[in-house]
Amino acid sequence: MRKKLLVGVLSVAMVVSMFAGCGKKADTTDTNPTVAPTTAATTDDSSSTGELTAKSAYHFEIVSKGFQSTYWQAVYKGAKAEADKLGVTINMVGPNSESDIADQVQMLNSAVNAKPAAIGLAALDTKAALDAISAAQAAGIPIIGFDSGVPDAPEGAVYANASTDNYKAGAVAADGMYDGIKDRIANASGQVRIGEVNQDATSESICSRGLGFIDEMITKITADGKTVCVVGNDYFVQNIKGIVVDEKTANVIIEVRVPSQTTTELTAIEASTILNEKDTIAIFGSNQVAAEGIVTANDNLSVLGTSADQIIGVGFDSGSVLKAAVSSGVLFGAVTQAPVSIGQTMVDLLVRVANGETVANADTGCQWYNKDNITSEEISQNLYD
Repeated sequence: MRKKLLVGVLSVAMVVSMFAGCGKKADTTDTNPTVAPTTAATTDDSSSTGELTAKSAYHFEIVSKGFQSTYWQAVYKGAKAEADKLGVTINMVGPNSESDIADQVQMLNSAVNAKPAAIGLAALDTKAALDAISAAQAAGIPIIGFDSGVPDAPEGAVYANASTDNYKAGAVAADGMYDGIKDRIANASGQVRIGEVNQDATSESICSRGLGFIDEMITKITADGKTVCVVGNDYFVQNIKGIVVDEKTANVIIEVRVPSQTTTELTAIEASTILNEKDTIAIFGSNQVAAEGIVTANDNLSVLGTSADQIIGVGFDSGSVLKAAVSSGVLFGAVTQAPVSIGQTMVDLLVRVANGETVANADTGCQWYNKDNITSEEISQNLYD
């Protein structure tokens, strides 16, 4: 695969759907993917305040994930603008698809060989990139993670991450959806189903976000006196925190599906399976590709909406398809990250670490939006086409 400057990238690697039944999980074990060790606590210190100035005209190599999502165009926009502002240069690359793990590893090797002041990395597969990460560490090149970061990297290799707290963001999606389905669950005469479509079950961002949604939904449903079972993809079934019951006796089924590859077409097939279930009342797509897959499936089925006989749909991220679906009421709402801020914050961290400053993880946040607030200044600045 040839290298390209980043025009747009997507968040993940391919994975085959695996299905399993419900299992009872203790809620005291944190099984969520974690970011790599950092050189400081996850709260900002005094070195991260005040106006930032680059001590030199640094050059940074940035390796992202792919070219399938306009989300990454917004990340690049923020990174380039901040680099220009601070008088530094960046070279941002990524593979043609987020299934091309080997290509990303080759790009990371090239980034190390370029001997930059620091490297920005959103890893598709940390294990596959271990040799390159170790080479950067041996060469004294700091790494700043962004988006899903570099989970499980060697200690000390990754200095900080600029990213959304994806577990919390998944919970925000569950909170927004629950407003639309609480009464349906309470008044249901039989079992009802909530679907979740994830484009993969490997990347930190998708895994944490999907689990955050499920855990928060279980918390809300059980607090209202109903029982839950989680079925579908094995990773999500096995890593939930909440207590669940047998599928036959549960009041609510949460069904999690993952396509074999990261494409809108394949996520649409998974979404169609859930939308065709007679007991489905809601469905969540945990990133732009998954949410667009849900909208694509609905183009044929016409079952999404807010009426009592329609299915509540919730998305994540942005893009023209999602914005149109939210504005028209096809989707009940969605959660947006702050992709421009992620790019800006990543470059800030790259400059700080090159300056020799202590750096800390930065949570770049997220927000719930629907047709009522989508045009507000607070929300619209974080939405992209």
